[in-house]
Amino acid sequence: MFCGGVAHAQPLDAADAAVMARLRQAAAQDPQAAYDLGRMVRNGIGTAREPLRAFALIASSARRGHAPAMFTVSTMLAAGEGCTADLAASRRWLEAAAELEHPEALQQMAMYVQEGALGYPRDPERAAQLLREAAHAMTHRAQAH
Repeated sequence: MFCGGVAHAQPLDAADAAVMARLRQAAAQDPQAAYDLGRMVRNGIGTAREPLRAFALIASSARRGHAPAMFTVSTMLAAGEGCTADLAASRRWLEAAAELEHPEALQQMAMYVQEGALGYPRDPERAAQLLREAAHAMTHRAQAH
């Protein structure tokens, strides 16, 4: 809901408030919980949108080796969302997530390599290889569920 150009979180029912409380407690110990809470804060789900806090939560998850958080930190750094834009750091986080075979990171790397963006030399053959790796990683993700 918007009021005067400011996003406000929708009110939570008791069950949602309990989930948020558990996530806040778990975020310090569990990288998945930190990532989930960071995404909620980033998107204003059950709480106000706070880009700086969202970046801090997601980055803490990334530093603990959580590939989806690494990818998200990369995109936030590239856009300067909740942080100062830093393309070199964005690339490092993207590569870290790709090393863990995170499909979206591999796909994003393929796009950058195809376009010659984010400091990557343009290389259509390497881009195609990265897309094959992303497809393979997605197959593993689908089989895990």
